Amino acid sequence: MFLKPFLCKRSRPASATAREGGLCLHRNGFSRVSFKAPIGIVCLICLFACQPAREVAAPPATEPPRNGASVSLPDARYEVVKPTLEQQDEQGRTLWKLEAHSLQAETQSEKAQGVLVQVKGWLYREGKPVLEFRAPYARANADTREVEAWGNVVATSKTNDARLEAGRILWKARADRIIAREGVYLKWGAFELRERALHVDTALEKVWGAP
Repeated sequence: MFLKPFLCKRSRPASATAREGGLCLHRNGFSRVSFKAPIGIVCLICLFACQPAREVAAPPATEPPRNGASVSLPDARYEVVKPTLEQQDEQGRTLWKLEAHSLQAETQSEKAQGVLVQVKGWLYREGKPVLEFRAPYARANADTREVEAWGNVVATSKTNDARLEAGRILWKARADRIIAREGVYLKWGAFELRERALHVDTALEKVWGAP
């Protein structure tokens, strides 16, 4: 997983909540599942700290925590500008790659969550990109190897002339399957199909009706 971030920190009320759930960050990648381990928050900051952070006010100096000591941060919102994220399998082959205008993340009650905004992504099969998509929002789960995008998603196959449009898609790398929902439109050349939900393979070469 690689990040190209610029970190900004904005204070926020403790009662504020994240839009659309979120993408949780840990040292193995991004995950939709929230975690409560305080060390995870430290990992989040380390990942985003490739460039100096801008803060509203410098925190008072404190003694570094001892090994095993609990570390906590105040509820806050962070924005990483123009991040690039990707994940590889055990053989080092790329599974997915996402580029975004920003990554909006927040910590609340010792949880870290985030959502990619204005996203361009690529989904891979056997190390080769077979689908390119754009979406207003996206998140990824490194543990389950899934990518979710929503808000008028437009995807095009890189192996044929197929085009997919949907309100939301969920890609499952292990199954080589995309679940498309909310006003699905699929076009293969002159063939057009409109459904409320469809299952397609990653390259948009096969289609199944939603169960």
